[in-house]
Amino acid sequence: MFVAMSRFVIANGLEEDVRQAFAHRPHLVEEALGFVRMDVLSPTDASNEFWLMTYWTDEQSYRTWHRGHRYKDSHSGIPKGLKLVRGCTQMRYFHHIAS
Repeated sequence: MFVAMSRFVIANGLEEDVRQAFAHRPHLVEEALGFVRMDVLSPTDASNEFWLMTYWTDEQSYRTWHRGHRYKDSHSGIPKGLKLVRGCTQMRYFHHIAS
């Protein structure tokens, strides 16, 4: 299994708006070939920081989704005016070994 992790930090106090956007998201990624699951996390000691983990059967499925128009459509609920802390956004990729 392949895991894509995105980390970002909110700069302008819209953390609750981001939480609500994830809670009410359109669930488009679930339709993607190879998608397994998604987890959205926020550290207990940094409520303005978010970690988005998506799990895929393979890397190619993720890459195909990421390049497609449904990926862009899935971000339509991003709160207006959202600002991120510059230099804190990060993408990492993992091979899932065990659960």
